[in-house]
Amino acid sequence: MALIREINVKYQFRESQCELAEKTLLRPEDAAKVFDYLKYETKEVFIVANLTTQRAINCVEVVATGCINSISMRPSEVLRTAVILNMPGIILVHNHPSGDPTPSTSDLNFTHKVIECAKVLNIEVIDHVIIGLNRFTSLRQNQPELF
Repeated sequence: MALIREINVKYQFRESQCELAEKTLLRPEDAAKVFDYLKYETKEVFIVANLTTQRAINCVEVVATGCINSISMRPSEVLRTAVILNMPGIILVHNHPSGDPTPSTSDLNFTHKVIECAKVLNIEVIDHVIIGLNRFTSLRQNQPELF
C-alpha cells in the first residue's frame, strides 16, 4: 500500500519580546544595523528577513549555517517561509567570517538565482546584505543589475 504524506502548515500569532519584531528595513544601513551581530560569527550564517508591504520584519529565519568560507542551500529553502506566510518581500543577509564583505562570485550567482525564482512567485528580493567585521556590502547598491 502506498503512503501519502500530507503537509499541514498552521500560521499562528504568538506574542514574544523580540527586538527584531516589526523593525522597518527601508535602507541597507537598517538591515546592517539589525544584523550587525553576525560579524562575530565564526561560520557563515544565511538569514532571510521576511517583510510586510511596509517593509517591517514579520519574521526572520536562519536558512543555513555553513563553514568558514562557504554555505550550501537551494533557492527554494530561501523562499519557503515567504511563500508559506504570503510575504511580499524579503531581504537576504549573510556574513563573511573573514571580515571582508566583498561579494564572491558564488554570492552573486546565488543571489541571481534567488531573484529569478522569487520573480516567478511575485516576491520582491529587496536586497542582499553581506556583513563584514566593521562594514557591510549591499548588493542592491553595488550590483544593481542583479535586481
